[in-house]
Amino acid sequence: MRNHARQGDHLLLNWTGLRFAIAALLIVSLAASSARAQDSVLEKFVGRWDVRVKTLQPPKPDLSHIETYEWILDRKFVRAKTEGKTEGTEDMVVVGYDLKTDGYAFWIFSSSGTFLYLAPGTWDARNRTIEWKSPLLLDVSYQARCAFPDDNTRRCTLVLKNWLGKVLLEQETTAVRRND
Repeated sequence: MRNHARQGDHLLLNWTGLRFAIAALLIVSLAASSARAQDSVLEKFVGRWDVRVKTLQPPKPDLSHIETYEWILDRKFVRAKTEGKTEGTEDMVVVGYDLKTDGYAFWIFSSSGTFLYLAPGTWDARNRTIEWKSPLLLDVSYQARCAFPDDNTRRCTLVLKNWLGKVLLEQETTAVRRND
């Protein structure tokens, strides 16, 4: 009887160990899948783009420039630089994946001295869109969205509002991948 009980304990320990190993493999597999999914979303930005910006509020003439996105820091982030902006400024953009929120944060810096941080946005694979919404309790709220109708086109919108709900900035951007 004692041997049988020991064998039962041994089987229980083996089953527990097996379940632990299976759980560990699932976690590693999910993390690897998440990293691949993250890379595939960020990869959509990589390349050179002809960009046209239409500012609806306040009304301004359309602007155009080139953006070049490239992988940096061991493919953990994507960085963009602008060139040829018609108003004479330059921008630098950094995009990264936040594992804690399963979202994509954007930092946009301008040579004009302004910057914008978009808290991690969510990717909708079915609709090929990424959307950012400002956290609650900010003086300025924002909503931004980029759609990728195909691998060579990106259409984005951005709306910034003050705490009273007045639109401070509304833009529509279209980017077309360059072949150079």
